[in-house]
Amino acid sequence: MSNPVVGSLETMRRGDGARPGVLPAQRSPLRESAPSPLRIATVLIVDPDRATRDPLRTSLGDVGVGRVLEAASVAAVEDLVARQVSGDLALISLQLGADATRLIHALREAGWPRVVALAPTADIGPVIDAVGAGASGVLIGRRANPASASIPSTIHELSSREIEVIRLVADGRSNKWIGDQLSLSALTVKSHLARIGRKLGTGDRAHMVALAMRAGVIS
Repeated sequence: MSNPVVGSLETMRRGDGARPGVLPAQRSPLRESAPSPLRIATVLIVDPDRATRDPLRTSLGDVGVGRVLEAASVAAVEDLVARQVSGDLALISLQLGADATRLIHALREAGWPRVVALAPTADIGPVIDAVGAGASGVLIGRRANPASASIPSTIHELSSREIEVIRLVADGRSNKWIGDQLSLSALTVKSHLARIGRKLGTGDRAHMVALAMRAGVIS
């Protein structure tokens, strides 16, 4: 059976007179416009540093992403996977070190279609590992406090390993303890610190840590 309203519209298109009992103004109600893909998208931010998560969450909200999830630790991501929470895009910080590649693989296995690694430096090793674990892409950026003009620009040249070392130095750990944690010799840790010192222009451990914290490299 033909739809009488559609029929009346066809009649008007042909220029025929309106049929009795069918008003020319009668038409199907307009459907509500479908929500935009961004409005119904779910994005997960995985980063231990709140100073990075906050602006990312704000930016995603500004462009219209409907649901933004945050995870500050490996355990938080594992909980999401265990609860079978899924979404459209996960952003994983390589600041998590070796755990980052494991989480990338876990999220892809859990059904997240796109997982992008966030690399604070251009150190190629972690980038290759991330892609090998299933990352859809890698974003390399600099995190810095623009108000801290005294911070040397070379701080952004720190490798992921050097960032791991300086983070443990900030926790007050000795070279031997750091070496045991990272499967390095104390001498290798000392070499890392020497390279960090050259990049930051200081050999003082406390000053290195202060510069790294002010730049947002560690928290």
